[in-house]
Amino acid sequence: MPVVPLMPDMAAAAARLHIIGQPGTFLSSLGPGVLTVLYRTLPQSPVGFGFGVIEEAREQGREGCVPLEGFVAATSSVGALFGEMATRRFFAFAPALLARVARRPALFGRLWQTLLYPLQVQEPRSGGGGPPPAELLSIMVEPALRSHGLGALLLEALLHECRRREIRALDVTVESRNAGARRFYAHHGFASSKAFDLHGREMCLYQRKV
Repeated sequence: MPVVPLMPDMAAAAARLHIIGQPGTFLSSLGPGVLTVLYRTLPQSPVGFGFGVIEEAREQGREGCVPLEGFVAATSSVGALFGEMATRRFFAFAPALLARVARRPALFGRLWQTLLYPLQVQEPRSGGGGPPPAELLSIMVEPALRSHGLGALLLEALLHECRRREIRALDVTVESRNAGARRFYAHHGFASSKAFDLHGREMCLYQRKV
């Protein structure tokens, strides 16, 4: 299975995997419409990058949607990516977002917390005046293919891209009770750096030097 750069035509498949992989989380609760815009925006943004695993034998899906077996997505600036979503991409995702919030008003408060999230995790940062860490936003694998090394393959591709961009560290936020994810990141050289609350859940910030 080849690992290829994440592209806009993979957005719908990435949104589907995100919802399957993180049911009940805030981003998943926004629905496939909002997530599709996010994953369409990310690879076109100067601060976004990621990779997907596709099966060579599978043909491109309908409406230019490329099926994915797994993907990883990251940004060199969460704040800048959110800012781009709120400005340049606003009219693409606003109808789906507003429809979700109208049905579930409690999402508005969680949306506000998400916008403030970059301020919660900006410490500790790399010393010496170097660039801030990148943020690993999501890494998802088709359920039937988990425990086959695809997550490690995607993570290695992401770390290689970080080095190419001269990014010195990579952050990832994990829910404290997600023992499987915490083991995965610890196994791959991430160290826990701080704990904080987000959307009423205890979260852990992990960081790895790249």
